[in-house]
Amino acid sequence: MLIKFGASVKEKIYKALLGEKKVEIINLLCELSDENGFIVIKISDICEKLNVSKPTVINTFKMLEEKKIFERVKNGAYRFKNL
Repeated sequence: MLIKFGASVKEKIYKALLGEKKVEIINLLCELSDENGFIVIKISDICEKLNVSKPTVINTFKMLEEKKIFERVKNGAYRFKNL
């Protein structure tokens, strides 16, 4: 039997696993990414927009990079990959 969970339950699970701020950062990156996975935003803009600290953003980026699904193209330009 397959149980389907609503988006709010999934969101709660992700927040419990990763932390609320990291989920907010990842959601923002997903919203801003184009059809090729590219994102153009400065870390300082993420901090300001979401009211998160620079170390939190950097740690989230490192986590995504370690999973090999995210990379920095150049300052202010990033890309989701292998998805």
